[in-house]
Amino acid sequence: MGVFDWLFNKSKPKTGGSVWKVGDRVLAKWLDAFFYPGRIRAVEGSRFQVFFDDGDVAWVHRAHILAPDIKVGSQVFCRVQGGPAYYPGTVSQQKGETIQVRYEHGDEEWTSISMVRVQRHIADVPPEETPGPVKHVVDLGAPIDDGDWRTGDRVLVRWLDFFWYPGTILGLGAKGVHVLYDNGNQRIVQENHLMPLTVEEGEKIFIRPKSESSQNEFAPATIVQADGERIDVEFEEDGRRETNSKVSRARFWRCPVGVKSFPFEEGDRVLAYDSDECIYPAEIVSIQDDRVIVQYLDGPERILTPELIKRFDLHVGAKIECRWKGGPNYFPGVLSNLEGERIHINYDDGEEEWTTVRLVRLPKTTA
Repeated sequence: MGVFDWLFNKSKPKTGGSVWKVGDRVLAKWLDAFFYPGRIRAVEGSRFQVFFDDGDVAWVHRAHILAPDIKVGSQVFCRVQGGPAYYPGTVSQQKGETIQVRYEHGDEEWTSISMVRVQRHIADVPPEETPGPVKHVVDLGAPIDDGDWRTGDRVLVRWLDFFWYPGTILGLGAKGVHVLYDNGNQRIVQENHLMPLTVEEGEKIFIRPKSESSQNEFAPATIVQADGERIDVEFEEDGRRETNSKVSRARFWRCPVGVKSFPFEEGDRVLAYDSDECIYPAEIVSIQDDRVIVQYLDGPERILTPELIKRFDLHVGAKIECRWKGGPNYFPGVLSNLEGERIHINYDDGEEEWTTVRLVRLPKTTA
């Protein structure tokens, strides 16, 4: 294959079900007829088992497996601030799988492709080829019997927006902890994303008022009385009190590591987690108690807690992922040379290039 042919095939999206293989990034149809991002986990003839970004698993017919064609200008439905409700909008900027969505109601935010769903043509599939229902089987690896947590424990769990939400442990294993959030979402998380579900009088929280039906409208408030998972709160905006509310309506900003142990200052270059659990080069914009605002070198800002920020340690020999030729997709490789902002990548597929540190990330497998 010539160089031109190879470049064409590396950037060209797949168009037919027969070319998909295990590990490919795709959009796949879910039971609600929307298409969601995920990865192919198994292949059986015309059926593909897809592990969706939100943790669900399903068998999907090859006619409903599409290339992940979300780009600037794409019409999407996105989970505002990582919450459970989807709102229509348009992708206005893109940095790999990090996108900026401008919502129809006027707001905009930087988020992840993992947070969107799209509408696509639904092909006619013969009934005999339609994949049947599949039981959601979560692979947690070898069971853990001597840890700090048990199935059924009530916990606070960090979500993709970095807030902590109430949930219940469904299972534990060597690969992680399966959690059911009170709002219905499920995820497999590591133990550092868990903490006991405890609340205290005087704690500042964000809670959905009883008059608010939206899952995403949280108001700042202070807990004035706590009795188990029932709380009375006073809203900051107008001083109004609401009694006998539930912790399940609240989200929390918790900091597992004290700010006093934070070794960085404003302006420092660091490596910082994003909502996809990968680690990106960033710079610290400001430090406000237990909230650290960082700006990723590829554009968006995030508010993080200190333990999500690491020393900037990109070195020769590091396994990284990089956006080939500055495109939207990341490819795995090894950092083979480093000259200030310039880096040289040897990709796992045999290619190489000089590029910039702004286009790399550390995959979550190395976190």
